[in-house]
Amino acid sequence: MSKGKLPFKSFLRYAVYLLMAFIIGFPHFVLARFAIPGADDFSSANAVSVYRANHNVLVSAIAYVRDVYVTWQGNYTGELLMGLEPSVRESFTGIRIIMIAGVALFITAVILLVYTVLTKFLGVSSGKAFAAGLLAEFIVFNISLTGELFSWFTGAVIYLIPLIAFLFCLSFSIISYYDRKIVYAVLAGVLGVIGAGGSLEVVGFGCASYLVLVVIYILGIGVKNLKGSIKTVLFLVLPFVFTVAGALVNAAAPGNFARHDLMEENGALNVVPAFTSSWYNLMTHIGGLFTAYLLPVVLMLVFVICLSSVSKTVISGNVLAGGFAGALFVAVVTIFPVILGYSSYNIDAYLSASRIIYTFDFVIVMALLILAAMTALYIKGLLKRNNIDVRQQLLSSLILLIAIALLFSGEAIKNYQNGMSYKIMDDLKNERMQIASAQMAGIYEKVASAEEGSDVVLTEPVLPGTVLYIPVYIDQPAYFANAEVADYYNVNSFILYWS
Repeated sequence: MSKGKLPFKSFLRYAVYLLMAFIIGFPHFVLARFAIPGADDFSSANAVSVYRANHNVLVSAIAYVRDVYVTWQGNYTGELLMGLEPSVRESFTGIRIIMIAGVALFITAVILLVYTVLTKFLGVSSGKAFAAGLLAEFIVFNISLTGELFSWFTGAVIYLIPLIAFLFCLSFSIISYYDRKIVYAVLAGVLGVIGAGGSLEVVGFGCASYLVLVVIYILGIGVKNLKGSIKTVLFLVLPFVFTVAGALVNAAAPGNFARHDLMEENGALNVVPAFTSSWYNLMTHIGGLFTAYLLPVVLMLVFVICLSSVSKTVISGNVLAGGFAGALFVAVVTIFPVILGYSSYNIDAYLSASRIIYTFDFVIVMALLILAAMTALYIKGLLKRNNIDVRQQLLSSLILLIAIALLFSGEAIKNYQNGMSYKIMDDLKNERMQIASAQMAGIYEKVASAEEGSDVVLTEPVLPGTVLYIPVYIDQPAYFANAEVADYYNVNSFILYWS
């Protein structure tokens, strides 16, 4: 009987975990449900349609990637997906299905990476590691603005999907290191190449994180284990080599340099000022994340979870210092390509792209979560070495956590309301998201139903403010987004007045 009960209990436990993961992610599933196309979604569809006149879907998509690579940017994964995207239809069903799938994959990738790091590297039990993964899911969904990644197709394929690929890549690489199964190394290599074809910001994160893992592998394998294990070393390191090769292909694209010259307004930054600015932005964003959101509470919860773990893993001072150094390295390398490419000292002041800011904040938060876990195990080892009751310290930590929560309860509520989950559900409750999405769909329907070759002039009520991605259209037919919509729906021009 006991043997029969255990699987059921395990099933029930993981069913609860999955339900909690869905509940935490529910607001973003809603956000994806109301996604609408705009701007680059239409421009890519227009560009690909030229090739599809004479070629099949795959050949035309590859031809499109080739041209973009030479003229605009090197992110081959994102542009290939743009070339393969379902036609932008009035129902937008295809795009919304992709966006919803992106939310599900992102949730899985975040939880898996935290779970893998805590169970494999730090020896935390699976239940506690999954709880930490759920906390990670909560906090990464409640920082910055996520609309451009989870409700805009272009933002998803250039940033979100490559980011997801890298998260899975890192998880599979860790699993391959500990389980010595080459299939996970192969998966890591394939996903690394896919991730390397995204935005250079995402590529910076993926390659820097993988490099930190490789250093850990080399330090962890040891001289004795290297004997007769060349094959093992190769299938651990080769995926990293392929990932870096993909990143070099991306970074070396002629289009990156052409785009930089076109967009540059304030003069180019060289490497040294860009590196200094990257550190400045890192410090600024860490401060903002700690004061504007519930990050301190989540970090403390992860700390307590790991402190209460029965893990026998000992984190030394040198290892902890190395962890902090690695985290800083990954964060700086993540933002460095953006600073250098846009010639901007401050991404918050100069750039309006929330997808760039969110990706940077996401990397910082993930790094801090892992550092919180490492710090907990370091302190646990320190307490044991000094014969201090760990359970008593854990109880004190819980009491302190409760006291802080009560003391700053008003601030905690405010910080939760700064997060995206609350904003999405508030939009939904007040029907701002539904109205904005339906109104934009109605605008496209009017343009689609206009006579071919005509000049379409529309006057629409101002849209309600919403966190949903909303493309910008103005009363200038030559404006990029207006022209692309006109081209897609075969009208001469498209002008939109907001009343």
